[in-house]
Amino acid sequence: MIQVNVDQAIKDINLKFSGLTSRQLDKVASRAINKSLLKGRTEARRAVKDIYNIPQKNLDGINRENSKPSKLEGYVYASKVPIPMDAFSPKFQTASGSITVTRKGLQKTSSFKKKRKSITAGVSIEVYKGKRQIIPYAFMIRGGKPRVFARGEYNRGNGSYGFIRRFARVNKSGSDLPIKPLLSVTVHAAVINDKVMNGLESIVKPYFSKTMEHEIQFELSMASS
Repeated sequence: MIQVNVDQAIKDINLKFSGLTSRQLDKVASRAINKSLLKGRTEARRAVKDIYNIPQKNLDGINRENSKPSKLEGYVYASKVPIPMDAFSPKFQTASGSITVTRKGLQKTSSFKKKRKSITAGVSIEVYKGKRQIIPYAFMIRGGKPRVFARGEYNRGNGSYGFIRRFARVNKSGSDLPIKPLLSVTVHAAVINDKVMNGLESIVKPYFSKTMEHEIQFELSMASS
């Protein structure tokens, strides 16, 4: 994620502003870092929302860890918990109608006047804004929970979420493929998107420099008053 480290900045500032004590500089740097982190968090949420169809409540997973005068480091971080696929406006077409999930998380069903013979198998979702994709073999249950399901073992492996490929049965009889709700992108993965990260760095780094200078001038004015 975005990290602000001020070791070199402190050295440079010490040469220019000898009127401030080391303790005052630490306080100044900490204030500048925290203001920059607040700016970074706001920009990160905006940038992710511009690209992804992630609900506002999930963007709260982008947050910050403030610095202290005793520890001049701060971070903008994001949740690594996968977002359920039902958060991305899923739509499931059946021969008799369709099932969708509203932005409020409620299931909505509609029926066709005539049954349709040709239906694409799977649920369509919109993770990227304006780009709807089909998830093959996924389905939704009419009247059930607003979830997107698929048959098979679905778990985390090698750092990502997906179906586990099997070559033999586990249960000797009966159903051997459990039905699992599907998960999608994490907020963390959305933030470390190259387009998002490049935009954040171009905003946060110059903002930190300006804020640091402003905080120094303020501290000097307070010391001389």
